[in-house]
Amino acid sequence: MAVSRRVLVLAGIALIAVGGMFARPATERASARTETPLLDVVYAAPAERVTALQLRRGETLGGLLAGANLVENDLWNLLLAFREYADPRRLMAGSEVRIRYPADSSEPHAVEIGLNADTTLHLYRGVAGWEAELSVTPITYDTLYLEGVIGPGQSIYNAVMSDPSLDISDAEKDRLVHELAYVYMYKIDLGRDIQPGATYRVVYERETRPDGTARAQRVLVAELTNRGQSYPAIHFLVPGETEAGHYDLQGRSLRSGFRRYPFDRPRITSGFGTRYHPILGVYRAHQGIDFGAPTGTPVAATADGVVVTAGFDNGYGNHVVLRHQGGYTTLYAHLSRIETGVRPGTAIQEGQRIGYVGATGLATGPHLHYELRLNGRHLNPATAPLPTAPPLPEEHLAAFQLQAAERIALLQSIAGSLPVYADASEPPATVVAD
Repeated sequence: MAVSRRVLVLAGIALIAVGGMFARPATERASARTETPLLDVVYAAPAERVTALQLRRGETLGGLLAGANLVENDLWNLLLAFREYADPRRLMAGSEVRIRYPADSSEPHAVEIGLNADTTLHLYRGVAGWEAELSVTPITYDTLYLEGVIGPGQSIYNAVMSDPSLDISDAEKDRLVHELAYVYMYKIDLGRDIQPGATYRVVYERETRPDGTARAQRVLVAELTNRGQSYPAIHFLVPGETEAGHYDLQGRSLRSGFRRYPFDRPRITSGFGTRYHPILGVYRAHQGIDFGAPTGTPVAATADGVVVTAGFDNGYGNHVVLRHQGGYTTLYAHLSRIETGVRPGTAIQEGQRIGYVGATGLATGPHLHYELRLNGRHLNPATAPLPTAPPLPEEHLAAFQLQAAERIALLQSIAGSLPVYADASEPPATVVAD
């Protein structure tokens, strides 16, 4: 009973105090608030310090960690724990390494090493020394669809970049357009040849991380229609090969064996035909195409071939001539320099670097002069029909036809108002080889 009375008495005192506070005049209460001292801001010390480093070219993981205040045996034990999951000698330059220190110590208690874009190895001090744990970012696959019509003054690039229905980042849109340019690079120049009214439809698959960023993407099936001509592209991996390609409805590879141009993003400054020569001061036939590019821009071979000429000529300057199958030759002129190892008789692969843009010979500024010839006759590289690739081998044609029908059905099932393969000569379900 005594305890209960004590509680009641304390409660009464508290009520009197509160009542007194509310009974004071407003000016007195404001003065009390004004005179109340403010506490100084207190910042909590971080629980740990983190140092972020990158592995430099020629540097070893042990060398990078040597400056992390690890004694020799400690460093050796850490590398042993690392070797349980990966070979430290195979780490690529640019690999990220994070070293974590307790706030009150100069000795690290954890190290994180990025093995690739999706895998991180966590090393930490355990009871018996350094231990390792692998962390892999989960990857999910999703399939996206887009279609559109190219308006006046538009390109596929700005059509895709401004598409409000495509809920992906601008960086991913940019990568998608360049993937399409790569798919069609042997058939049509998406930057220059597309006319107003052209249509495109694409189904592509992407690998995404939990944060929504895309790790990779691939075009499963696409249709591009330009000037009344349809260009289907169907993704297919030939059994036994490691890299897939894109094929037309008859199973012919879109990679004709010839690139249209020796750059991924060409900027034509002078076309094929008669023109006024700015140095010679006369009108003469311009038997190739000039591409504007800064000095030092890499130049790639447009097809597999063998080097016929690699040297200097007064007009062409530093230049390379390649001989290809079927009587074709290509010439690359005004190079600032020729790639090391490119000499007469050298075998060159399509896409291989053969030189660098310059202004040697009769040139007013840095550019590449490119010529395409068939049996010695000059062709317009921008419009000449390029050699077609052979169709898929007979033993793989049935598997391709099955996948092609599935992919085109996917395109049809999500089609909007645009016709699917309206200009194709073969209905999708009855794809046959020539």
